[in-house]
Amino acid sequence: MRRSSYSLFCGLLLFLLQGLSSCGIEDYAFLYPVSGRVNVEFNSKATIILSMAGVSSYFTHFTIYYRIYISAVSLSGSIGPGDLSTLNSTLANDYGAFLPYTSNTDTTISTSIGSLFRNRNYYALTVEGTNIEDILSSNSQNKTLTLDFIQVSGTIPVLRMDNTDYKLQRSTGNGLFSPVPQDRYFFNTLELNSNANVSSSINADVAALSGTADVRYTYVALYIVATGIDPNFSPIYSAPTFIAILRLPDQA
Repeated sequence: MRRSSYSLFCGLLLFLLQGLSSCGIEDYAFLYPVSGRVNVEFNSKATIILSMAGVSSYFTHFTIYYRIYISAVSLSGSIGPGDLSTLNSTLANDYGAFLPYTSNTDTTISTSIGSLFRNRNYYALTVEGTNIEDILSSNSQNKTLTLDFIQVSGTIPVLRMDNTDYKLQRSTGNGLFSPVPQDRYFFNTLELNSNANVSSSINADVAALSGTADVRYTYVALYIVATGIDPNFSPIYSAPTFIAILRLPDQA
């Protein structure tokens, strides 16, 4: 009798597990956000440890999103939330829109993050001559990433990993726009900080400056997300982590 009850219990447990499997619960795709410490030096360098709170089999690589903002204000120190409206009103609005997500560690966030960045004209950072997804692949977990925007005219900002520097480049939106200058380096140039070039077909990754200014500066806001592919081959994202707002050096 006891053996029969035990067999019945095992059969019921197996039935329940099969039911859960058929519902796809074990295939629920989520990604933990980047939780490593971010260290920012003035307005020129950000260092982040690429660690996450947990592991997911759906994780493929990290993605860094950016947008450039034209400003009439020169700030030499670290840039905080209180400085954003002064630099560019659109920067303050974008930061406010992302804030509820960067404060959220909920693992249910997925495809909506990609739309959130696109709708705010944020694009994925690239590097010259190499696929950045290879650099920021799953093998980069627990490594230290540095974004160096050293304020020396003519020195190209770089992404540094494993003692190797990669020249940072702006996106083309997968060919949707043709940014100027054509080298796409992160320099403050007349072509980049001109409102006339801020359009969906040219500098779509730049936010214009309201009003006029004799001297113009440019700043970049940076966020990082864990990126992956779900069982339906759709991209999924973790909650974003804010990295920093850095100033673009002048071109020599």
